[in-house]
Amino acid sequence: MAELAFSEVVNFEKLVANNAEYKTKIDPSYLPRLAEACSCILQPVDVEFKFYEDLQGLRTIEGSFNAKVRFVCQRCQKEFDKEITGSFISTCDEEKAKSLKLDEKLDIVELNEDGSFNLLSFLEDCILLEIPYITSHDEDDPECVSADGSWSFGELHEDASKNPFSALADLKDKLKK
Repeated sequence: MAELAFSEVVNFEKLVANNAEYKTKIDPSYLPRLAEACSCILQPVDVEFKFYEDLQGLRTIEGSFNAKVRFVCQRCQKEFDKEITGSFISTCDEEKAKSLKLDEKLDIVELNEDGSFNLLSFLEDCILLEIPYITSHDEDDPECVSADGSWSFGELHEDASKNPFSALADLKDKLKK
C-alpha cells in the first residue's frame, strides 16, 4: 500500500489557513468503494485540490480528479476501460453560503465536532458520483456486440393474440366492412 501524501482525516480550518494545495496520486487500495463499483481500478487516481478562503470569506476546497477504471458493459457484458474525470468545489460554511445564495453553486460538506474532515472519503464520494448510472460502451463503439442498433437482450417472441389492442384492431376492421 503506497503512502498517502495527505492524512485521511484532516483539519479543514488549518488547511484553509495554510492555503494547502495537493497534486498527488491515490493508490487504489485506499478507495475500496470505487473498487466495488467497477471491475478494476487500472492505475492510481490523479487528484489535485486546494483549500482556501474565497472572496466572500467561505472556507473552500476545490479540485479535480482523473481515474482510469474498468467496467462491465451492461449491454454486451464485456469489460471496457473508461476514464472518469470530474471537478468539485465545496465549502463547510453552510449558513454563510445560504446567506450569499451560493448554496446551489457549492456543495456543502459537514465537519466533525472537532473540526476534522474525512478528506479521503470525500474524494472517493466525488469520484463515485461521476460513474455513469448505466455503464456501457459508447454507442458507436465497435467492441460492443450490441452496437448493431438492437437494444434488446435475448430473443423476443411477439404473440399478437396476447396484445390487448389486437381485439380492438379486429373490431375496427369488422366495422369498416
